[in-house]
Amino acid sequence: MAKKKQETKNNKKEKKEVIVKEEKVVKETPKKESKKEAKKDTKKVNKVNDDKVFKMLEFFDKYRLAIYGAVGGILVTVLVVVIIWPDRIATLKDGTQPVAEIDGYTVTADDLYEDMKDVYSISSLLDKIDNKILEEKYPETDEMNDELKEQAESYYSAYEQYYQMDKETFLSNNFGSEKAFLEYLRLQYRRNKYADDYIKTLISDKEVEKYYEDKVYGDINTKHILVKVDSSASDEDKQKAEDLAKEIISKLDEGKSFDEVKEEYKDQITYEELGYKSYNANLESAYMEAMQKLEDNSYSKEPVKTSYGYHVIYRIDQKEKPALEDVKEEIIDSLVSEKKSEDKNISYVALDKMREESGLKFSDTVLEKKYNTYMSQYK
Repeated sequence: MAKKKQETKNNKKEKKEVIVKEEKVVKETPKKESKKEAKKDTKKVNKVNDDKVFKMLEFFDKYRLAIYGAVGGILVTVLVVVIIWPDRIATLKDGTQPVAEIDGYTVTADDLYEDMKDVYSISSLLDKIDNKILEEKYPETDEMNDELKEQAESYYSAYEQYYQMDKETFLSNNFGSEKAFLEYLRLQYRRNKYADDYIKTLISDKEVEKYYEDKVYGDINTKHILVKVDSSASDEDKQKAEDLAKEIISKLDEGKSFDEVKEEYKDQITYEELGYKSYNANLESAYMEAMQKLEDNSYSKEPVKTSYGYHVIYRIDQKEKPALEDVKEEIIDSLVSEKKSEDKNISYVALDKMREESGLKFSDTVLEKKYNTYMSQYK
């Protein structure tokens, strides 16, 4: 019988592993785009958005809250449970009442409760606690709901593209319904919001000023020729793409204009005018660094490699550096992202402090130990 129970636990744990096994889609993490540019560049950053989706999925995989077992959540947080059937109600008062019977074998409330504690207890408990705290701190708004719907669509699109799993299957396998999925996203949205607000309290004016001096510059206007090659392509195909980019640069060295070269190689390249991009634009770091080093009216002398392929960049001109007060909030947002990248545990620590400040106390000593053990990995 013990073997059967262990197999049941293992099956439950296996179900929890269906979500995501990949941490990244591309090798380079794009920087955060300024708010004023976000909507204009939606079509240009689909690949970047996929990367963001999978980072969200990585965070989802860490929490993996008890969205697969609503019953488990109920059993963890109450000691008196009412289980309802169409024709009868069994009130479980002391844990010995039967939940189900088969061939003389009885499953009691205690049996089920202990199993649920092992599998779902902390994640389900924290769901309920954090929901209670955070829904008061961050009330539901139209803006929040719109963002959650966009996030959900990103998940659906990513699973369709990378796992050939349609929306209905994704929801059925993992959440049961779209409403449950949106509620999960809402909790994660609020958790992220609180963590960001907490991290902002750790940022000093000196840090903001140093970031401004070292990293902020005026918007840069560029256009580029891209020789596309997928990161999964063969070494031979990658070499051909790089050689073509070098050939294009040699044409520019001979005196041909960027427009002439673009026209000559139009069947082999992709051409794009990016326009003005800020210091925190949503572009890959290699492109950002290259365009910053170029002089106005000059082009890159070597191909610039990104996850898209090989670029030949032409820098047109640059605006003046913005005033500190005009970009302070953006700088703080960038510093928050940096701190989260440097310390992967800071968001968990923030939520732990939130619960402590809200007066979290455990009546169940077993759950208290489990929670302390859970949090110890982040401290």
